Amino acid sequence: MLIVRGQLQRSNICAPLTTLIFGARISIMRDAENKTVLSSMRTCPFFIDMDEETLALIRPAAKRIHQPRNTVIFHEGEACHGFYIVESGAVKIYKEGSDGKEHVVHVALPGDCFGEAALFLGKGYPASAAAVQDSVLILLRRDEFLQLLRDNPDVSFRLMASMATWAHRLVSSIESLTLKDASSRFANYIISKLPPDAADGVTVDLGMPKQVLASHLGMTGETLSRLIARFEADEVVSAKGRKLTVLSIEDLNDIAEWGRS
Repeated sequence: MLIVRGQLQRSNICAPLTTLIFGARISIMRDAENKTVLSSMRTCPFFIDMDEETLALIRPAAKRIHQPRNTVIFHEGEACHGFYIVESGAVKIYKEGSDGKEHVVHVALPGDCFGEAALFLGKGYPASAAAVQDSVLILLRRDEFLQLLRDNPDVSFRLMASMATWAHRLVSSIESLTLKDASSRFANYIISKLPPDAADGVTVDLGMPKQVLASHLGMTGETLSRLIARFEADEVVSAKGRKLTVLSIEDLNDIAEWGRS
């Protein structure tokens, strides 16, 4: 009986302690998640300089989503339920032609946002989105975020600046597709992946499957494969899977500027 009573006593003592310990652990985990979500939001262009107070107001509208590779996030025309920030991975924004072929309009990488224009269109998302890698996204829910914009004009102005940047990016993309040849477009893409202090011998990751990259650059997969082989033959890069080692940054810059005949 003493043993049983002792067991019961220990159980009675441990129960509140267990509740306290696990309650504290859950609280710590929530605090950690809040911090990482806020950190990811800061990588987005129109949140990067935002004060902590305003970010704290936005945080309740944010939800972290794990998006497996090759899964659709939303379809063109689907009612907008919010916009997204890429925390990790890569997402292609694409449109499908009448022949069923898809054209990649943009590839969103960590720090990029997508779907923000649909907040105001009232006609659903203007393009489809799908993860090309296992990705972690931050969803800013539409209704909560729009209410925040009504209550905080400063956030509205930052959103307008972001959309202006997006429009500029689209114009640059159109110029690149129409005025530069395939080799120049590919060279420019490689250069965009280089760190600021890059030197010959630096290795970069293409950041997405080659077929997706080819569509993003306005060429076929076969054309991209031929370009990689040609860049290797000319000793501009060496390739291993999706990783490229840049052997001559000078030659790469020349191709980006003038193309290659």
